[in-house]
Amino acid sequence: MKINITILLFFGLLSCQSQTYEDAQKTEKSNNLVENNKIHVELHSRVDTTKTEIKQVAILWINYLNSEPDKIYDNPYWNEEEKKMYKDFDLSRSLLYQFPSGQLLRHFKPKILSIEKEGDYYGIRTIYSGDGLEGQYRKSDPWTIQKIYAVRENNQWKLKNSLPIVTATWDKKTVGKITFIYPPNYKFSQELAEKANKFCNQVKNEFRFPEWGPFDFYITQSGDELGRLLNFDFFFSGYTTGIGLNEKRMLLSGKGSEYYPHEFIHLIVPEFDRHRLIEEGFATWKGGQGGKTFEESAKLLANELFKNDTVTFSDVLNKKWGWQYSAFYTTGAVFCHSAYERGGVELVNELLRIPNDSEKLIEKLCLIYDIEQKNFDGFWRNETLKFLDN
Repeated sequence: MKINITILLFFGLLSCQSQTYEDAQKTEKSNNLVENNKIHVELHSRVDTTKTEIKQVAILWINYLNSEPDKIYDNPYWNEEEKKMYKDFDLSRSLLYQFPSGQLLRHFKPKILSIEKEGDYYGIRTIYSGDGLEGQYRKSDPWTIQKIYAVRENNQWKLKNSLPIVTATWDKKTVGKITFIYPPNYKFSQELAEKANKFCNQVKNEFRFPEWGPFDFYITQSGDELGRLLNFDFFFSGYTTGIGLNEKRMLLSGKGSEYYPHEFIHLIVPEFDRHRLIEEGFATWKGGQGGKTFEESAKLLANELFKNDTVTFSDVLNKKWGWQYSAFYTTGAVFCHSAYERGGVELVNELLRIPNDSEKLIEKLCLIYDIEQKNFDGFWRNETLKFLDN
């Protein structure tokens, strides 16, 4: 009983100390510094809004969260330098907002944990957590803890990605057309760096791609370290150990290696808004996936598919089945392999020109493989089962 009373008093104290956004904005409404917000943002008691700069940064961040941050446009709360460099300037946007921001931020409500001075910047840490989640949904709470920065620009605070700040003192080495960027304590492998360039050139030559442009390759030792470069202090939403950003000519890895063939593919295929099944399938076919070769992944998928005669291609496409076997990636890879067997490089390149339109995907695939749509599920199953254990 004594312990329970202590806990109740502890939570009571926290609730008294905890501030809401309304507390922070009271004196700002008359100055029109805060917009008519729809997303409620809570402030932890550690965020001292009696300090002018901290209050300004808090208002900046809250306004951003209320500005539809899942959408790509000339957002006034972001710094101009990064907006000029990249159309999709917020490195965490596509990973954080798996759902529209208006929906996500009402289920996983943002709470600013801290705003701390770090040199010329302020680091902003925000937790996104849900209320009343039940069953399996509780396992996704918190959605993430984000850490992003504020920088002074033309006498105003603007938001900035963590990547250039975290990596400011990292080492760099250019080998061929790849600039490797890694922490000072990382042991660089010249051999693997040369192997990386060789792989990229081999794929480019084999499939007659245009010359690939130089890119930066950031190397970290884990998914969590990678997440810090993408504005995450706790990385759950969109968690990955590798991501290739073609538009930005940037590759980030949490594998602790200079060689990451799957992600290299995303930087050397011609830039095109192709269907993700094909994009990831080609990368899996030529570069493997999840530590497995294409053949190993295809065999695993075939064995699982053999046990289940009710699964359809639509189940895989919509990720209703087989996510634990990487069925989506491997199915795309099987299609690439099948195209190569039938028509070599030319047919694979035709596959790579399928646009990002799921409603027309089967129609396009049927044209490439010269089959009727009513037979497509059988075709997909037969092509996959060719990799069954003998």
